[in-house]
Amino acid sequence: MTKVSTITACYNMGKYMQGFLENLSKQTHQDLEVVMDHNNPSDEEITMIEEYNEIYDNIFHIQVEGVDPLGVSWNRCIENSSGDYLCIWNVDDLRTPDSIEMMAKALDENPDVDFVYGDFTIVSRFRSTEGQFVNNAGREHLLKSGMILGPFFMFRKSVLEKTKVFDEQLVSGNDFDFALRLAFNSKGLHIPHDSGYYLNEGMGLSTRPDSKQALERTVIELRYGLDVLEPHLIPQTKDYDIERIHNDPFKFKAKCLMV
Repeated sequence: MTKVSTITACYNMGKYMQGFLENLSKQTHQDLEVVMDHNNPSDEEITMIEEYNEIYDNIFHIQVEGVDPLGVSWNRCIENSSGDYLCIWNVDDLRTPDSIEMMAKALDENPDVDFVYGDFTIVSRFRSTEGQFVNNAGREHLLKSGMILGPFFMFRKSVLEKTKVFDEQLVSGNDFDFALRLAFNSKGLHIPHDSGYYLNEGMGLSTRPDSKQALERTVIELRYGLDVLEPHLIPQTKDYDIERIHNDPFKFKAKCLMV
């Protein structure tokens, strides 16, 4: 059985932690390591994790003073992971019990595939199973133009030799940027399976009112030569060099990221 490590950044997740731990304990994949980069953890959160680990002992708990950007936390998870397969798992998102098992099995059975993704449901309340179902079947043509992977995709750790890790310049678009690098540099596979429940309460880094999601999406679209959905967000500045973006996309640093 191939070992799977999760990329789990955590900050101010006390109200979701117990549900996450219960969900984790029900996963059917036996060789699972949760690498949790826990920013500014509360005593209550630490206690819940310690009590869980006394029974299951599969959370690698990294405690960080202060709050790091999401990309920094995710990359720290990767650095401390020991699994051959990696997957993002946010504390406020819940997986179906066989979610990780099915994805790991798909990678095991398809050695030419580097990443897999399934279907999922967008919910407005934590622990809810009712909401907008996202069926990704037949959407492979969108992998190089949009973020269709959702919050539960899994990839081989070895593919990082081609894609590199998450871009730490970005605030909320890290997963979209990484998903495009997966699509452009490796082979993906959709599996017809309900992977879990993505919570959208309108308060996440990419969904809250002050989110930089639209701005960062525009930067990423320029980076990979895609059609720009909101061209009015392109800053008019002499420091903004579109040709440089295309020539050196992974090192691009534009002032628009600091707006």
